[in-house]
Amino acid sequence: MSVRIESNSQLTPEQERVYRLRNAAERDGGTPGGFLELMAAVVADGTWRQIPSAVSASEPFSSFAEFIEAKPPFGLGQRVEDVHTLLQMRHPHEAAAEFRAKMDAMRADVRRLLAEDGITGYSELQRDRDIQAWAALDKSGSWWLAFFVACQVSPQSAAGEARRKASSKISASEFARRAGTSADRVLRYYKAWEDAYAAGAVAVGSDQLHPGHEPVELPPSDDWTLYYSSRRSASTDRGALISAAAEAEGIRPTKALEVAENPTALRAAILADPRTADAARAALKALTVEERRSEHLEYVRQVAEGGKAPVGSGQVLELPEQIRAEVSEQLAAIADQSSDADAVTSAYERVQELVARAVEANPELHASEQRAQFQTALKATRRSIGIIDPERLPAVIDDSLREEITALQEIVNTLVASIASRGR
Repeated sequence: MSVRIESNSQLTPEQERVYRLRNAAERDGGTPGGFLELMAAVVADGTWRQIPSAVSASEPFSSFAEFIEAKPPFGLGQRVEDVHTLLQMRHPHEAAAEFRAKMDAMRADVRRLLAEDGITGYSELQRDRDIQAWAALDKSGSWWLAFFVACQVSPQSAAGEARRKASSKISASEFARRAGTSADRVLRYYKAWEDAYAAGAVAVGSDQLHPGHEPVELPPSDDWTLYYSSRRSASTDRGALISAAAEAEGIRPTKALEVAENPTALRAAILADPRTADAARAALKALTVEERRSEHLEYVRQVAEGGKAPVGSGQVLELPEQIRAEVSEQLAAIADQSSDADAVTSAYERVQELVARAVEANPELHASEQRAQFQTALKATRRSIGIIDPERLPAVIDDSLREEITALQEIVNTLVASIASRGR
C-alpha cells in the first residue's frame, strides 16, 4: 500500500486527524466526546492505514495496536489499555439511537482490530471476578442473579429515584439495556429477592444492598422456584389460579403456565394426539362442573348472608324471616368446600324454589314478574317474525307455513281479545 509522506513542517490531513485524536484522548478523558467521534472517523475511513509508521518509513502500521502506541505525529502515543478505558465511557449524545449505533459500531471495530493483535483488554483481575461469579451461579442457581439485581437496581418510582441517587443504583430499564434483556425480567429477579426477604429466606433486603456489596448467605438453589417465576402471567390472578391448580395436580406451575400462554400449541397437541384430546375433554367437563358448582354455591351464600334475592324483573326481593332461615340451612349443608357438585346444585334449586314462593306471596311483585316474562317473550317473538320478508314469503309458501302463520294469528287474536275485554 502506498502512503502519503510530506515534510515534517507540515502534517498531512491524515496526520492532522491523528494529532487531533491524540489531543482529544489527553484533554477530554473525563468527557471523551471529541475522542470518540474522531476515533469513529479514523476507523471508518481507515485513516490509520493511510499514514506512514515513522519518518523514514514508507509503509503503514502493521497493526492497530502499533498505531495506538506509536509516538506522534504518526501514532496516538497512548497505551492500549487506556484506549480500552476510554471506549467504555459514553458520549454525551448517545441518548439518540442513531448516534449510539454509530458509537457502538466504532467500539466493536476497535475491539475487533485490537483482538486481531491478541489484545482484548480482559485483565486477570476481571477473569478472577468472572470465575467467582460463575462459581456463585454454579452453587446457588439463580439466587446470585437476584442478589446482584437487588444490589444494582431500584424500582422506577419517586422513592426509587431518591434511593438511586443516594446509593448509585440504576433503574430496571437501564440495567436491562446494559444487560441485553427486558426490564420485566430484571424486575422479576428484584421481586424474587424482595419476596424471599419478606419470607425470611434472605437476611438482607434490597434497600440495605448497594453496588459492590459484600456477598451474603444465599438460600438453597432448590428454593429458588418458590420465589421466582420466569413467566409474567404468573403474577396475574389468572396465573395464580393456574399455578395453584398445577400444584394440586402434582405438576410444576411453570409447565401449566407455558401451556396457558400458548393456546396454538395446545390446539396442535389436541388435534395430533387422541390421548391429549381425551384429557382436554375431561378437563373441560370437570371445569364446567366446577364452574357451575362455584356459581351455585356463591348464589346460595349471597342469598343466605344478605337475606335478599334478585328476581327476573330486575328487582331485589327482601326475603321473609322463615325463608331466610331455610336458605341458611341449605348453606350450612354445603358450606364445606368438599361438598360435591350434586349437593350444591340441589341446594341451589331448593333456594330458587323458596325465592319463587316468596314472589308468589307478594301480589304486586308477582304481577311485576309475570309482566317482565311476558314482555321478554313478546319481544323475542317480534324479533323472530321480523326476519321474515313479506315480499319473498309468497314465493316459498306451502301448507306447512300456512298452518304455522294461521296458528300464530289465532294466538295473537286471543291475546288481543283478552286485553280488549279487560279494557272494557
